[in-house]
Amino acid sequence: MSDAVPRDAVLCSASNQTYVMGAAVALVSAVLHAPRGRHCRVYLLDGGIRPASWRKLEKTFAALPRSCELIRLRPDMGRYAGLPQDWGSSVMTYARLALPQMVEEERIFYVDADLLVQADWEPLWETPLCDGAVVAAAPDIVTKTLGGESLDLEKFCLDPAAPYLQAGLLLIDLAEWRRLGVSEKVVEYLRENPEHARHWDQSALNVVLYRRWKPLPMGWNTPAWWADLGREGCRIDAPVLHFVGPNKPWIYGFHTAPSGAAFFRFLDRTAWKGWRPNGVRFACKMAKYRAGKALQAVRGLFRRGGES
Repeated sequence: MSDAVPRDAVLCSASNQTYVMGAAVALVSAVLHAPRGRHCRVYLLDGGIRPASWRKLEKTFAALPRSCELIRLRPDMGRYAGLPQDWGSSVMTYARLALPQMVEEERIFYVDADLLVQADWEPLWETPLCDGAVVAAAPDIVTKTLGGESLDLEKFCLDPAAPYLQAGLLLIDLAEWRRLGVSEKVVEYLRENPEHARHWDQSALNVVLYRRWKPLPMGWNTPAWWADLGREGCRIDAPVLHFVGPNKPWIYGFHTAPSGAAFFRFLDRTAWKGWRPNGVRFACKMAKYRAGKALQAVRGLFRRGGES
């Protein structure tokens, strides 16, 4: 494991079409707060971004007042079929597990496609990962400890009082991640312990990286809805606001929160400038979603009937 910090700042994220505006805000806000004087290389794992949206991303990055390049990667998401699905009935959360094979870098700064970076992350980029640490991450202020999750503490010999990492923002020693086979171990855990994966790969990472991660200050992964409420000292001007759960600012009804205003300030620095959620459009989208779910359920009944 090397503590040497690469000359270029390397930023990574993953998105599909549903999250593309979130990814634009996450990456633009991170680039604008990247370590000073460093070229920023940005890798985006594309899990189904439409061509028109990708052109908007390219236009956005071309206009940024920073030295940066956007690199598109297309992971094979089929390898994660059968794993527990996230809030949106998707396996996109697992895309980051493909990074070690797709990105030839030693150190990366990974951000989820639903967060907002509001502070210079040079101190994070310079953080030494030593004493066996594979990643640096902020503890989860909601779950708090390993005992606050659905993990099998006894089976994996986990201390219930140990801090629980929030995987939405990670400084990763990618060379050490590869050496230890972290991605493979996470997938193995999920296949063998789906009932102990309430937070999908985040649950697995807390087991696989037990005692092998370095805590960052809590403000580097602040739940946006807690910041809206001022809960437990969470602030709107935190270094990172994370729109965890279903409360996404691009969804109608959540866009008027104070954290939503912060999100749209950065969205207006992208090719989506001026876009805002629309109630009628949202109602039509939800109707289409529910109809699709109902059709899926009916097809499932017919398949089961045919097998009996």
